[in-house]
Amino acid sequence: MRLRHLLDAEGFKAWPKRTGGKAVHLMAPLQGQMTHDPGHAYAKRPAQQFAKIDPDRYVTSAQLSHRPGKLFLDYLRNGRGTTAVGAYSPRACRLPVAAPGTWKDIERG
Repeated sequence: MRLRHLLDAEGFKAWPKRTGGKAVHLMAPLQGQMTHDPGHAYAKRPAQQFAKIDPDRYVTSAQLSHRPGKLFLDYLRNGRGTTAVGAYSPRACRLPVAAPGTWKDIERG
């Protein structure tokens, strides 16, 4: 919930999206138009800010050796050439479909 409050304070109206795997993506529309590089930098800033608040719990490094026991804040999905599963896409892993969720879903675990 702390990440939700940080995003709210930054002016984002974010919502969770289950990926169909083990992750949850937070979706937040940007105001206006933005190209890939500025969009990537824009997403990186709040992720790193949040990781600095509680570095024992959160990490922004994609390196697997840095991530055990921590939640990975993956701002890297925001860039040219990166991929993320679309809503209602079938998946061949744990959950059958990637789908938008609600904050109540997250609170219930």
